[in-house]
Amino acid sequence: MSTKDAPMLDATLQLDEGRLREDSGRTPETADVSAIYDRSVLLMQAAAVGADAASGARESGWKGDWLVLLQALCKLTVTQASAGDPAPLFTAERLRQEIASLVGDPEAQWWSDESDTARKKFTNAWRALENDIGRIEENLCGRAISSRVAGIVTLSTPTRLGTTNAMGYGLSVSPIALPATAAAEPPPITNAPVGQLPANCPIDYLEEMEAYPIPGLKKPLKISLSGWRAALITLPVVIGLAIAGLLSWFLLALLASDVSPRALLQAAVLTGVIGGLVAWLCHPFYTLIHDRIVRAPTFLEARLPLGHVLLIRREGEDRVLRMVRYTATCPVCEGEITIEKGRRRLRGRLIGECGRNPVEHVFSFDFITRRGERL
Repeated sequence: MSTKDAPMLDATLQLDEGRLREDSGRTPETADVSAIYDRSVLLMQAAAVGADAASGARESGWKGDWLVLLQALCKLTVTQASAGDPAPLFTAERLRQEIASLVGDPEAQWWSDESDTARKKFTNAWRALENDIGRIEENLCGRAISSRVAGIVTLSTPTRLGTTNAMGYGLSVSPIALPATAAAEPPPITNAPVGQLPANCPIDYLEEMEAYPIPGLKKPLKISLSGWRAALITLPVVIGLAIAGLLSWFLLALLASDVSPRALLQAAVLTGVIGGLVAWLCHPFYTLIHDRIVRAPTFLEARLPLGHVLLIRREGEDRVLRMVRYTATCPVCEGEITIEKGRRRLRGRLIGECGRNPVEHVFSFDFITRRGERL
């Protein structure tokens, strides 16, 4: 085994609370021991949230080696942090072995192989993780708040392990503010029998990572609507109204002319088709302006999982247009809930539909509070 890919140094922190004095004769710093234990517990909890977020993103169809690398790093960190290590580090070889166990054959051979190709694959995945971990930050925060964990995982700077040439890769914790706990929270209902579920079945939606809908452009769909950029939203509606006016003038001109009834009928049908197409294209923009949120067009999801929305919201002092995806876990069957257009009596609303039973397991959707209830 090369020095570069040496296995992880087994330097598990030992907390010997049975001794009253250290070998030097001094009293142990119990406050330091308690602080180390608290950091280990918080790291373990945050890493568990990170592993669930990465796993959920992969199950939702998101691609990228950096996601499986994050999942492997979080899983290993949970194990080491639970043993009392507040800052565990892992070599590239150990991480590649864990990734191979996660992805399974035949992809595992690309990770577990000792060739230069496998090492380069890991290096590229780590660089992508450094660049893209911000895409999953909202999801991490939502999951951490739901689990009452006061921090989310961030990447530590790779450091050398001891006197070897091997680099150690690890995680740290970025603290977050937890909202005050409500006086009377509803009891957990995820695993409750169907007959005992509350009538409203409250659920919490999680905001997933930002979407990159345009092939070849590694940027999320984020448009600032300050100044003249606000016209990007209103311009399609204005153009649609102008086309509707021209079509109306065209029909009125035909009615006032001496064309045959057959030609007039053909012109009316053609005008109706064009008008319907323009209305279909402009209606999402009108809904977005009016409701601040609309179901994302399907052509933007050609390479992405379904269930995205376009929404206008404030971020700091600016109003921005974003394309995001909200998901939740169905309290009835534990399926994945995504946002879709309402049907029948729910027409005109965005609702949460369960992937297992989209007809019966239907929930409301509030994109401000990110909560919903069964409909």
